[in-house]
This record gives sequence, C-alpha cells and structure tokens, in this order.
Amino acid sequence: MNCKEAAVFIDLENLRYGMLNNFGQEPDITAIVEKAKEYGRLTMMKAYADFAEHPKEIQDQLHIAGIEAINVPVKRRTSMRNGAEVERVKNAADMFMALDAVAEAVRTDSAEKRKTFVLVTGDGDFTNLVTHLKNTFGQIVAILSVPGTVAPNLQQAADHYQFLPVPTIAVCDDRTVKQALVTMVKAGPAPLRYWTLKLIDQWAQDSRQKIPGTPRQRRNAIGQLGDEGVFVRYPYMDTNTGHSVQAVALDEEKARNFAYL
Repeated sequence: MNCKEAAVFIDLENLRYGMLNNFGQEPDITAIVEKAKEYGRLTMMKAYADFAEHPKEIQDQLHIAGIEAINVPVKRRTSMRNGAEVERVKNAADMFMALDAVAEAVRTDSAEKRKTFVLVTGDGDFTNLVTHLKNTFGQIVAILSVPGTVAPNLQQAADHYQFLPVPTIAVCDDRTVKQALVTMVKAGPAPLRYWTLKLIDQWAQDSRQKIPGTPRQRRNAIGQLGDEGVFVRYPYMDTNTGHSVQAVALDEEKARNFAYL
C-alpha cells in the first residue's frame, strides 16, 4: 500500500456533515492524519471549505495537525421565481480542491515520481478527478470517507478505499445537556453582545465549553430549548455590521420552571 509519499486533499464539508449527519459528532482530524500516513510520508495536506460556515475549533484542529486550510467563500445571490425570492448558493471548494490535486499531479509526473493522492471525501463528483489522476498522470489514488457516505462509482474508481474511524462518544441524559447549555448561555457570549442559535451551536461543539453528550445531542437540545421557550429569538441590530440578526435571549424564569437552572 505504501508509495513512499502521499498528498492529502480534504473535502471538509463532505467530511464534517457526513460525520454529523450519520454519527452526530465532529470529525477527528488527528485520526484522519494517522490514517493517511499509512499511504506514505505526507508531503502536502490541504482542506477546503468556506470556514465561515464551520466552528473555529475545526480550523484550529487543522492548524495543529499541519493541514493548510484553503478558505473558499460561498457565493450567494437572490432572484425572484414565481413571485418568491429564491437564494442560490454556489460552492467552489470542490473545484479548488480538484485544481490543486491536478497541479500537484503535474508536478509529481514532471519529476518522474509517483505518490498516493489521498482524497478525504465520499462525493461522487470527484470520480472524474480520480480517473484523471490515475490514467493521465499515473498516480495512485486512495479514498478515505465517512462510513455510509461514499458514492459507489468513487469507491470503484480508486486504487484503495478505507472508512474513516468513528470515535465513540457517550450519550448523556438530555436534561444534563440542557442544563449545561443554559448555564453557558447565562454566562454570556463574551466578547459578543448577543447570542444567535448558530453561535450557541458553535460554542456547544467546542470542547473547551465541556458540554456533555454527542454533537447531535447538543444540537437537538438547542432546538428543544427553543421549542420550550427557554431560548427566545428576537431581532437585534448589530451596529458593527449594520445588519439585523435573529439574536437569542435566555428566559431565566422558564429555565427555572424546567429545572435547568
């Protein structure tokens, strides 16, 4: 399996949401690097995403692991369709990842070398890239993906294929999770002046907050606290950006009624 050298390209959105949607937890970046080392000395490691859409802890983990974070902002535009406003989202992260992989293949082929290209993704759109790396440049391609998320064509096209390890996280009592979330929100979103549901979720998934349970359990608990009226949404004008946001306040009376405080 070992080809002396390997280059790693991570489709972060596919990786992260595959882990969250299928196992309710964040990916273990260190475990991914250790798995990739099975294919050789890692000469390049890059991860692609609009990092504004992901918790800062993810980017911190990439930095610690020595993985270059390639930020590709999502482009959004709105248009009218049948009298309704429709938002269209264009994510170019996959294109940047493919272009970088091909550029590395060109350099490797020009040096008359072979290396293993480790693609961390399950997205079938990368099937053409896999065959291009193999047939045009004579490189070896390995796919690492979240169990249950890989496209069959992508798996069949690769030289090697492995599932990524899924760490085991203990499920906690829902009330305990909610109590921890309420305590976090009550302490305040310093240095910000307000909470949003997205910020609560990002903080809850940060290990430094020590919120118990799995990521999915924390996310579900946030939604339930909103349904119970413990987390109350209200419009807030952010004077720094000039934009109105849906902020979240803690209703302490209801939190006490539910015995979360």
